[in-house]
Amino acid sequence: MTISFVIATLGNRETLKRTLESIETWDGDEIVVVGGKPAVDDPRVTYIPCAPGGDWGHSERNYVADFLTTDYVAHIDDDDWYVEGHRAVMADAITQAPGRPSIFKMQYPSGMTLWSTQSLCLGNVGTPMMLMPNVREKFGTWGPFNGGDYHFLITCHYQAEAYNWRPDVIVKLGHD
Repeated sequence: MTISFVIATLGNRETLKRTLESIETWDGDEIVVVGGKPAVDDPRVTYIPCAPGGDWGHSERNYVADFLTTDYVAHIDDDDWYVEGHRAVMADAITQAPGRPSIFKMQYPSGMTLWSTQSLCLGNVGTPMMLMPNVREKFGTWGPFNGGDYHFLITCHYQAEAYNWRPDVIVKLGHD
């Protein structure tokens, strides 16, 4: 199964290079940068221009959905990075729960991790935790500003029990 790794960016963040370097791709995977043109040269990247929405990348994520061509979609912010081995953990989640969205853990610089409970609630989920089947008609919409990732999940067309909660930390955040 293939994955689109999506990064919404203004294009000029110093942290984008580290984010890109952390992405482990397998055959058929793609990295899609949406928003401002990045100054980083990575031959794995497909760039899709999009005017800045001013809402922490949520408009850009909504815009890019129709361009993605893989079986699954993962989003990561341009100041976060994946831990080593994340792609194998994602493959295992796909194998264990095919066709279902998976929610992994993410870790803040302070050491705190989310999710804390297996529930879709504001403050318990974040953008880089999700691995979604690329079934456009089941996608929700990324909402405005704070909580846009939560808004995406609660507007997706999946029952709460469909989510595959994984205890694996796959991403580290660049901010608390």
